[in-house]
This record gives sequence, structure tokens and C-alpha cells, in this order.
Amino acid sequence: MAPESLQTEIVTLKQQLFDLQYAERLHHALFKIASLSHEELALTDLYQRVHEIVSQFIDAKNFFIGLLNEEEQTLTLPYFVDEQDVGDKDMTGQVLQLGQGLSSYVIRTKKPKLLTPDKITQLMTEGEIKEVLGSTDFKCWMGAPMITGGMLHGIIVVQSYAEQVKYNQQDLQFLDYVANHIAMAIESNINATQRREAQRHLAEQHRLLEQNNKMLTDTIAQLKKTQQELVQREKMASLGGLVAGIAHEINTPLGICVTGISHLAEEHKQLKADYVNGTLTEEALQEYLDEIEQGLKIISTNADRGAELVKSFKQVAVDQSSNEQRQINVRSYLDEILLSLKPKLKRLKHTIEIECEPQLSVMLNAGAISQVFSNLIMNSIIHGFDEIEQGRIKISIYSKNNNLVIHYADNGKGLAPESLNQLFEPFYTTKRGDGGSGLGTHLIYNLVHSSLKGSIKVNSELGKGLAYLIKIPLTH
Repeated sequence: MAPESLQTEIVTLKQQLFDLQYAERLHHALFKIASLSHEELALTDLYQRVHEIVSQFIDAKNFFIGLLNEEEQTLTLPYFVDEQDVGDKDMTGQVLQLGQGLSSYVIRTKKPKLLTPDKITQLMTEGEIKEVLGSTDFKCWMGAPMITGGMLHGIIVVQSYAEQVKYNQQDLQFLDYVANHIAMAIESNINATQRREAQRHLAEQHRLLEQNNKMLTDTIAQLKKTQQELVQREKMASLGGLVAGIAHEINTPLGICVTGISHLAEEHKQLKADYVNGTLTEEALQEYLDEIEQGLKIISTNADRGAELVKSFKQVAVDQSSNEQRQINVRSYLDEILLSLKPKLKRLKHTIEIECEPQLSVMLNAGAISQVFSNLIMNSIIHGFDEIEQGRIKISIYSKNNNLVIHYADNGKGLAPESLNQLFEPFYTTKRGDGGSGLGTHLIYNLVHSSLKGSIKVNSELGKGLAYLIKIPLTH
């Protein structure tokens, strides 16, 4: 083989070896770059790794990454390494307004660019660029846009200040590949960061919700306990008022009985004295007998009245303080309830009409029914008939479809819609300044729904009175 041919073959083999080594280094670098998008690195670590990988393939002593804020048209430099821009000239972290510089040119065209001073001069002449930021004595400049999924994230740039370091189209293709994969890694990092932040936020929200739920549960339990205590107090207050009224009412017939007995005792003492002294006349005896007859009649009548009051009070009081079911005659029991309310009703001119079959007998919670009617009637008197001298209450009771149906209506002042909507709410009262507790109608609602397992509806208009419809399921 001739020396010239041998020399040519050696050159060819060296070129092939160089190409193989280049291809191997390129493959290795591209693999590392592609792997970055699958690693959850902090962005500062990511930029450092990219710089290291690029430096293994091309001269990249001067390297920076710019992130685009499309809305504000700015470019932030989170990573910046330059041989000449050091110290006060270090641009790391700076935010640059997009203009007509080299980086802006690449971002505007969205294409990788390989530029030399001559090419830059030509572009400036053509008006494509107007300025060069930072050091301007570089010999070669490459910039590639970071694009993924059609979205532009920023730019990656390398530049050389040495005459012997000149980039070529292969280097530009490599940088373009790197830029696209950096964009994927950045997007993956942002998504992972957002996902972690969302998970952290969700966990914090979950913790706060659990905490708030516990607080609400405790508050509701406390409110229910307080509500039960207040309802019980209202029941006891109602019972206390009943006791006071009945005691006052019983005092009258008992007083008459005491007075009558005292009078008869005096008459008996006088008769005995006349008899002992022998001065007893037939006329005096006859007067004594008449006095005895009249006195006994008065005492008997008032004793019966007192006994009736005691019996009524005893039954109603026992019922109101217990929750036991018993068989009652509805009409008779309602009469007993009205009798227990007599001390509060007798000085008023209001009338109460009752429509109920005399033989209607049902098994239910008698105490709850007593309290319901007592509160309904007293509410009509206190609220409905306020400033009304002669009001009328009509109560209709009948059995239908295994329910005890109660229609209760008065012709009082009635309620406006906004007041009607709040009628059964605890502590709502139209007599707030006059001692109203706001628990009367709430107690009625609670008794109908909880104790009697029934339902209650109300209807009213201002000036047209108020009406209730109560349905109570019957047990046998």
C-alpha cells in the first residue's frame, strides 16, 4: 500500500473513531438530559445538572437559563455563569424586560439560533435586534427556546469568548434537544411541586376540617344539652305557674268552708248554752236547724269545688311531670286542662269553643298533650289577644286514619311572614322586653315532634289570627 493511501486510510479511521466517540458522548449526554424529566429535583439543582451535562459535550463555560413570564413580558435568570460577568456584573436572579436583544430574538422567533459577531451585526442592520446585554466580546453565541407541548418556558444560552471554540450546527441541534428536555423537566418539576403543595394544602384543610368538625360536634352537643335544660326549666316554670294559680284558686272555697264551719260552731255553742240554761225556744231551734242546713250546703258545695280543683290539678301536674302514656278521654281531659287554667282565664272575657266527640278515647302521652294545650292557650292570651278585650279560641279534635287531628285557631293579632318563619325557633319572642322567654312555641314543637312523634303546621296573617294543625299518630 502506498504511503499516501495509508495516510488517507489512517485519517479516515481517525475520523470514524472521532465520529464514534462523538456519537457515544452525544448518546450518553442525551440520555442524561432525557432522564432529568423523570427526577424530582429542585430547580436550582436541575439547572446545575444541566450545565454539567452540556459541559461534557460542548464547551459551556459561559451558560445561562432564562425563564419567561409571558404575561409580564419579562425574562428571569435563575442560573447564570459567565467568565466575564462576575462580581457586580453577575446577572443571577435578575429580571430583564423583553426587548430586541439576542435572547428576545430567539424567544420571538421560537427557533434555535447560532450567532457570530458578524451575524449579529447583520441582524442589527436588519432591525431584528438592537442591543446585546452583558459582555459583547464573545466569539460565538447559541440560544435555544425551551418549548414543551407548544408552551414556551424560556431560553438556554451558551457562548464562547475563545477564538478556538466555535460552535457548529451539531452543537446547536444538541442544545435545542437539551432545551426541549429542560422544558419537560421544568414542567414536571412544577407539576410535582404543585402536586406536593396541593397534597400539603389538602392535608392541612383536612386537619382543619376535622378540628372544626370536632368543635361543631362539641358545640352542637352543648347546645342540645342547654336546650334540653331550658325546655325542662320552661316545663317546670309552667308547672310552677299552675301550682301557684291552683293554690290561689283553692284558697277561695277552703276559706268559705272555714268561715262556714266557724259560723256553725258559734251557732252550736249558742244553742247548747240556751239548752243548758233552759232558755231554748222552739223558734230558736228552728232557726238553728235552718242555719245548719244552709251552712252545710255552702260547705259541701265549696268542698266539692276544692276537691274537683285538687283532682284536676293533681292529674294535670302528674302528667306534665312525666312522659308516660295512658288512656284518656280527650274531651274530659281537655276540660281538666281548662280547669287548671281557670285562675288565669276567669278574669278575662275570652271564650274557648271545643268540638270533640264525648266518647273519643285515645292512648297517648297525656302530659305532653296537657303542656301543648296549656302553651297554645296561654300564647293566644299573652300574644294573640294583646290589647284585644274579647278574643275567641276554637279547638276541633277528631280521629282520622289512625291519627289524632287537632285544629287550633284564635282570632288574635296574627303574625307577619318573617315572624311566622321564626315562630318555632328557640328564644324567638315578640315579647322580648316584657319577660317573654321565646321557648313557649319551641316547647310545643319539641313536644309534638319528640314526645308525641307527630307533626305541627302553622298558618297566620296579620290581623287574621293564627291557626295550628297538629297530627299525632295513635298507638293501641
